[in-house]
Amino acid sequence: MHKIAVIIPFYNREIYLKKCITSVLNQTLDDIEIILIDDGSTDSSYEICREFAENDSRIKILQQKNRGPAIARNEGIKKANAKFAIFLDSDDYYPELDILETLYNAAKENNVLICGGSFSDLYKDQITSSYKDTFTGYTFKENKVIKYTDYQFDYGYHRFIYNLNFLKDNNIYFPDYRRFEDPVFFVNAMYTAKEFYAIKKITYLLRGGHKTINWTNDKKRGLINGIKDNLEFAQKHNLEKLYYLTCERLNQHAYAFGSMDVFNFRLQRIIKSLDWKIIKKYNKEFKLSDNFSILKTIFSIKNSYDKNHKVVTILGMKIKIKGDKN
Repeated sequence: MHKIAVIIPFYNREIYLKKCITSVLNQTLDDIEIILIDDGSTDSSYEICREFAENDSRIKILQQKNRGPAIARNEGIKKANAKFAIFLDSDDYYPELDILETLYNAAKENNVLICGGSFSDLYKDQITSSYKDTFTGYTFKENKVIKYTDYQFDYGYHRFIYNLNFLKDNNIYFPDYRRFEDPVFFVNAMYTAKEFYAIKKITYLLRGGHKTINWTNDKKRGLINGIKDNLEFAQKHNLEKLYYLTCERLNQHAYAFGSMDVFNFRLQRIIKSLDWKIIKKYNKEFKLSDNFSILKTIFSIKNSYDKNHKVVTILGMKIKIKGDKN
């Protein structure tokens, strides 16, 4: 059994794969396995990975039809033979050579199921490692054990290692969504583990600005389902801060839905059910004004004069729909 399994799904990432894989192979922690999952690539990505595998026995390549990164990561979890697992996107890389060793040693010394560090991102040759407002959870100011009920953050799952037996025994996998699958996994794992060990060190570098999201119906459906999952999870477990952050994520992604989008009525139901007392409370805590204007503008819902109907205003278009009779 290896110390860490690094799980890397990829789909048409021939430009970035070499740097990604090399950043793993050069880690000071040698006792690792690298599981590369080809999600139906049509470029030379698979050939690049096969060349690496021929020169390093720690690399294992899996192949599947294009089913999305969630299914690919789940396959990696099932096939991994290690104490811990960590997830790396194929266009990202580790910024230093001792990332895995630092995470593994900290997890073992503090006897925790989950251990992770701070986050950074690269955009147009500029690295950012300081975040504010609803993204402050990306970084840690000191090395210590933190209870998830005190943390309640939802982003940046890939900067952590997770005990593999813990994931499998608790049936913690990524939901089959094409978007927002990782916050659902992350929140479930963190809450189930109850606590984790945090380190100040930056343990992940995300490469941004090189791709745009093609908002297919599958991705929109995944976003809605993931948002709904985390809202319901937060309500069930009285995680008010997580609830607020999930509302904020919906607000940030509202641009993906057009005025005549087939998913608008599902969004309306979610937005109508939001607890605005919690939203106002945490707007005040984060010292923000009303940063939910996008949701209010795009999907404003109000009662019409006819008690049997409602007028739904979407991007300025008023649509009359039949309402509840009681």
